[in-house]
Amino acid sequence: MAVLKITDRQVTVALDWWEKLAARRSHLTIPTRVITGVSVVGDACGTARSVPAGKRAPGTRIPGLISTGTFTAADGTGSSTFSVCHGKGPGIVLELKSATVNRIIISTPNAEDYARELSTLVG
Repeated sequence: MAVLKITDRQVTVALDWWEKLAARRSHLTIPTRVITGVSVVGDACGTARSVPAGKRAPGTRIPGLISTGTFTAADGTGSSTFSVCHGKGPGIVLELKSATVNRIIISTPNAEDYARELSTLVG
């Protein structure tokens, strides 16, 4: 399961080896200054699935089971989402500005704790 490593300067999405394979990438690190919003969701995979299916570059998506990788919305906006979601369960959504992706969605039972910690860092 993906883990968020949070410092006052950056957030790293640390992936397990199999998540790296599914996402076809290594860990993702972003500066905290690009985070514009943090929210907790009850169904992270459902939230990731609500992103209009567009270009997958790279990643793995099996509806209801897994949504891992970077996905660009099909609505022509060019909005991209990096998700690491497995099954049904809570998760955290990070909204970003001026980053390589516009949104990060992670399924984790620690979503409330991560959101509380990040809310002290995000202005």
